[in-house]
Amino acid sequence: MLKSLALWATAASTVFAFPGPVGQTIKLNWDIEWVGNKNPLSPSPRGIARPVIGINGQWPVPTVEATVGDIVEITINNKLGNETTGIHWHGLHQIGTSHMDGAAQVTQCPVPPGSSFTYRFWLDQSGTYWYHSHVGAQYPDGLRGSFIVHEKKDPYADEYDEEYLLTVSDWYNEQVPELLVSTIFNASLDMRPPIPAGGLINDGTGANYNIVPGKKYKFRLINVSAFTGVFLFFEDHPFTIIEIDGVNVKKTDAKLLFLTAGQRYSVIIEAKETVTKNFAISAVFDLNPNFRQPLVPNRVNATGALAYTPPVGPPLVAPHFYNFDDLIDDTIIKPLNHVDLGKTDIQYTLNFDMGLVVDGVPRATVNGLPYVSQKVPTLYSALTTGKDAENPAIYGQINPFIVKKGQTVELVLNNKHFAHHPFHFHGHHFQVCQRAAQFAGDATEIDCSGELMERDTIDIEGNSHAVIRFKADNPGVWLFHCHIEWHVPLGLTATIIEDPLALQKGDDKLTIPEDHFAACKANCHPTKGNAGGNTVNHLDTSNFNKPEPFDDAWRLDLLGFGPHARVRVQGNCDAPFPFAA
Repeated sequence: MLKSLALWATAASTVFAFPGPVGQTIKLNWDIEWVGNKNPLSPSPRGIARPVIGINGQWPVPTVEATVGDIVEITINNKLGNETTGIHWHGLHQIGTSHMDGAAQVTQCPVPPGSSFTYRFWLDQSGTYWYHSHVGAQYPDGLRGSFIVHEKKDPYADEYDEEYLLTVSDWYNEQVPELLVSTIFNASLDMRPPIPAGGLINDGTGANYNIVPGKKYKFRLINVSAFTGVFLFFEDHPFTIIEIDGVNVKKTDAKLLFLTAGQRYSVIIEAKETVTKNFAISAVFDLNPNFRQPLVPNRVNATGALAYTPPVGPPLVAPHFYNFDDLIDDTIIKPLNHVDLGKTDIQYTLNFDMGLVVDGVPRATVNGLPYVSQKVPTLYSALTTGKDAENPAIYGQINPFIVKKGQTVELVLNNKHFAHHPFHFHGHHFQVCQRAAQFAGDATEIDCSGELMERDTIDIEGNSHAVIRFKADNPGVWLFHCHIEWHVPLGLTATIIEDPLALQKGDDKLTIPEDHFAACKANCHPTKGNAGGNTVNHLDTSNFNKPEPFDDAWRLDLLGFGPHARVRVQGNCDAPFPFAA
């Protein structure tokens, strides 16, 4: 178990109808509330004290630790006062529990202030994950934490002596509503996200890890940033990669990693036998105008230490230590257990871009359209529209793509924007057939042969492309979106609707809990019919949510509910939720 983790749970042996062996039931009760004032950048002059969103009066928030086969039951109590909320379990596939994925207006309604909501799911996969709000860009305000699932039989258990957790994150002095307004009303078309005040390691300006000469250590690495990718380097300590995004991989040696927002790695570091000093852990946050240009010296750093025992001298602290030529190309990393997905059954092309689409204000688009949250959560439409659930026209402007169970699905991802973007897929790992260099243009020839890297978050270079594949073996509604959090409100999201008819009946039928429906009722959201709530004519689009003008009235509306408001709340039944997801 992780030495640094406290499991906030009570466990009891309980058996439920989940599709595999069941272990303990881990029960947690979380009050989601504002905690002030925190300055995680202290003592750096970059930081200021400001309110953050915490759990049970604490920030940083707790790490959840469990084992494959466990059932996790987490009740959240929304005590934010004037905001809705919800939690997404990043990287967990939610086999048979698509309704627990936590994306607002996708698999649930957002949880209103003063209400409670229970997530309950079975853990069928081991690895390094995290959780965060999927409502109104709340997680840059602090609502994000680590989620570790241990294996019963770790294939690398004999390769290390102890295990550590290391998170990296950018940090903002301003709260999200102010930053959203400044981003949306920025006249620049480069869609540059707001620049963070600094970078954190383990939600502070640094962290020391006790290291004993000659021992081997597993480090679980998570980038929980809202924007920045991070170059991560252990001074004079090469490492071996054994996991990426919850996928066990063949041992791969490396010296330098780049983690985009949302990505995770596990690595093994072997301590030196003889030392005369400690060694730095250097996290360099990538802030430059092209989002990623190694020669532009626009850096924010956070530094930890491999602190040897018995104590030796301090590590050398410098802006950064790495040689960019040491950066590993993650596409060379092969899964420990490769699965051949066979021939492609269906292929979709997704063109990502940014521009003046709707109202003279920059928007992010998939195939020319920005994502717009709808009145009925997409999963609920899939459950209540019969055979029409296979028609993408009933779901509104959510960039829907329908796939059938058992298909091998190929997604051709063309990034028309000049900057790189990290894309995360809910509900699945995917295989990466290819990923081209910056300025390579759209995909033309596609080769999906050989052993392919698998993960759930991929970085796509600017004016370039990637091609990914997955097996449609998990019926549900799954987002595919940029994990630069500032681009989600602008619309850089698509929706994969997987075998919707199976969700309505048979072995994969979903039953929505009453507290989930209660959240919709409190928000005045319908729970049946097409995207607009029409249960008679599913092809009637008249009540669908359309892109809202980002005008001065919208700006005042966003900020008008108080210093922390970002999402319209209970009682405003005529208002759409433009940023729910």
